[in-house]
Amino acid sequence: MQVYLQKYQQLLIERPIRTYAIQSGTLQLVGDTVAQQLIERRGKDHDPWRSARMFTYGFAIGGPTVVSWFRFQLKYIKLSNRWKTAAARSAADIFLFTPTILAIFMTGISVLEGRNVDQIREKFDTSYVQGVYNAYHFWPFASLFTQAFVPMLYRPMVNSCFSITWNSYLSYFNQQSLDAINKSKAAAASTTVATPQRISAT
Repeated sequence: MQVYLQKYQQLLIERPIRTYAIQSGTLQLVGDTVAQQLIERRGKDHDPWRSARMFTYGFAIGGPTVVSWFRFQLKYIKLSNRWKTAAARSAADIFLFTPTILAIFMTGISVLEGRNVDQIREKFDTSYVQGVYNAYHFWPFASLFTQAFVPMLYRPMVNSCFSITWNSYLSYFNQQSLDAINKSKAAAASTTVATPQRISAT
């Protein structure tokens, strides 16, 4: 186990972007699997393309973005002692990074789903505020713990442990957003169809 941990540390130092991209993609895949099988109970109806999109987002977008943010914090957010630094970095996580990374996720995963600008805007109108609200119930505590007690080298790994839970939620959250949009469109379509029928009956 020690050998693997040392190798992981070495990869984080030598190739941080690539290492965290692979790690993030894998954890997004795990999170989506948890969401589909344990939360949504899809069983044999598991959607492999949805899982593939989540992996692709984590590998190509989410992972590199998160590790770049960690490096930015390490370089630019430094105060007089550990606790002040942890508090400042946690505040930056909460008020700057959390709403930004959720917007990046919703945009990135929507592009991978083949959605156009209007459809992406509709998803934001439907779900973004709720997503940020839920994130504020989870990440502040995880962020403060990570910033205060975990050395920089291990933060991506510890953050990823928290991310399994969050990624499960993100996958479920994204699916709920799509379901809400589809239901809204179905209701609008049924109203449009029903209106002429009432007129003709009159």
